[in-house]
Amino acid sequence: MRTVRVLLAVTAVGACALAGLPASAAPVTKPAAAPARSAVAADTVVGTYYPLAPERLMDTRSGLGGRTGPLGARTTVELAVAGSGGVPASGAGSVVLNVTVTGPTASSYLTLYPAGQTRPTASSVNFGAGWLGSNNVTVKLAPNGRVAIYQHAGSAHVVVDVVGFYASSDTVRGSHGRGGQYQRVTPTRLVDTRRERGPIEGNTRINRWVDFGPVSPHVTALVLNITAVRPQRSGFLSAWAGDGPVPTSSTVNYGAGTVVPNLAYVRTAICHDCGPWYGVPIFAVHSLRTTDIVVDLVGVIDDGSLPGGLRFTPLAPTRIVDSRIDVGTSGALGANATRRITAPATVATGATHVLATNVTAVAPTADTVVTVWPADAGVARPTASNLNPAAGQTVSNAVLAGIGPTDAFAAHNLAGSTHLVTDVVGTFHLPSGAAPADPLRVLATGGY
Repeated sequence: MRTVRVLLAVTAVGACALAGLPASAAPVTKPAAAPARSAVAADTVVGTYYPLAPERLMDTRSGLGGRTGPLGARTTVELAVAGSGGVPASGAGSVVLNVTVTGPTASSYLTLYPAGQTRPTASSVNFGAGWLGSNNVTVKLAPNGRVAIYQHAGSAHVVVDVVGFYASSDTVRGSHGRGGQYQRVTPTRLVDTRRERGPIEGNTRINRWVDFGPVSPHVTALVLNITAVRPQRSGFLSAWAGDGPVPTSSTVNYGAGTVVPNLAYVRTAICHDCGPWYGVPIFAVHSLRTTDIVVDLVGVIDDGSLPGGLRFTPLAPTRIVDSRIDVGTSGALGANATRRITAPATVATGATHVLATNVTAVAPTADTVVTVWPADAGVARPTASNLNPAAGQTVSNAVLAGIGPTDAFAAHNLAGSTHLVTDVVGTFHLPSGAAPADPLRVLATGGY
């Protein structure tokens, strides 16, 4: 039996014409070949991802989710997730949440983990007093479909939005169909308003389409690192498919003058008036306040039919790096320093290609940029960043860390020095019998 190995490539990125508006590019009229399919396909949907329209599950300011009022020091609350927000009552093993903290009275952290289990020595969101921000959190569900949320010091309001789930059994196939697989990409900047048009005005949106060639209709979600750059006032960004009104949920929450990134799984729609004959995925980003926006593509979720797709296995949060105590690496990273970090065998095997992690920069001595990418894989450090902490700020961001053939990743710090902490919440691997495909590669990008 022969296994097909395919290179998936982005051929263009540009502004999107929606709702029948004229497209900026002439449509392709000559049919292209249908996308190649893997010669070996997994029959099960276990480990596949199901994107959802963002929906709010908890807001302690209003009492949504069962808790009214901020979470105090050393407080743990449980949130029912299965059966809410589009997550099925059974068959979901883990969920992808956007967790927002507002009004904290002290430097602290949140830890999300399966309800009923012992709280791990890991963190999901790290923040300082007065901080406003969000973090993408993938968390394993308890057998009763609930997650626990622990708040460590002071008090803070917590807001939780669900954006998708991973299947743990085939029971979801009957109600939700086939889930999607994670496709690796060469990290690529899709939007940078600083170099394009300048800040977008408050209460406005940008619409974008991304052309992956004839495989484009098989893209169901984009994994993006979305950054608000020095907004004029406190507010938030919302990212969604762009095929309807702005959702009530938020993706990136920011304070005035800050640089705030957040990883986002963004469900896409298909635009048939954006140029190519086959239709291309679209997404939109709305900002409440005037701000610059940077959007980096870090991954793609397909519809389960493309070769080389990866499946997800959730883990209880596991700390693999803490440079403060010489776990994983020793000492703070200096200016323009790169560390090679090997994932322990407890979380990575030869079949693991990507780690789902939470990376925290601890009290950097200068405004800096932290970037993570596969080690020993012949891959240059990407221009896209994962964290943009300010001097003295302890902040975290979800990172899908690709690992090279030696189960290692590289971490680079741009300026000053900073300690790093990394917690693993799951792994991505090829289904049994499947062959890898080259990462998606962006060939060209377009403007507005």
